[in-house]
Amino acid sequence: MRSTGVTRTFVCIELPASIRAQAEALQASLAAQNTKIRWVNPANLHLTLRFLGEISRSQVETVCLAVRSAAAGIDAFPIHFSGTGCFPSSRRPRTFWIGVAESADVVRLFEAVEEQLFTAGFPREARPFSPHLTLGRIRAEGSGARLGETLGQTEFDAAPFPVTEVTVMKSDLRSTGAVYAPIARVRLRSADVKQREPENSRFISPDG
Repeated sequence: MRSTGVTRTFVCIELPASIRAQAEALQASLAAQNTKIRWVNPANLHLTLRFLGEISRSQVETVCLAVRSAAAGIDAFPIHFSGTGCFPSSRRPRTFWIGVAESADVVRLFEAVEEQLFTAGFPREARPFSPHLTLGRIRAEGSGARLGETLGQTEFDAAPFPVTEVTVMKSDLRSTGAVYAPIARVRLRSADVKQREPENSRFISPDG
């Protein structure tokens, strides 16, 4: 594919396979109730900290440096995905999500990333940060009210897992859906060095 000179980029927390599998099971249990829901591919599930959009290669490198600076001041922490809901509301659902219990640590990480990105020249995020996993989006206006109510009452509770790194991710939009690939993975301050540490100390070309 010919490079356009820009990379669609975001900063996120990746998920272990166990969380993706549990989320996929929830998607499957709800899918038959409304065929007008566009479900997120379980392989693509992640918790977005900051979406940057299409940025240049030099800006991607700046983002990686900013994330490294932010991560250096944040200790690894457990995260607990629990509960479900809808944006903007269950009566007019547009997005279905899984929530985060006790979100103070992930909010602290977001704030550190946001501050470093702002210092590096990126505008601040205008919307309030609400940590969640997006499960699916409504395809047609008014088509998901019943499912929205159902999802709002659906239980989801996953075992907590340790967040030890932050990922700078690129997104290629294709006719078959978005394809994600890591640009860099950055370890948090007190992450166990014995755990996996792929590409955490070097920049991966967005074209690679």
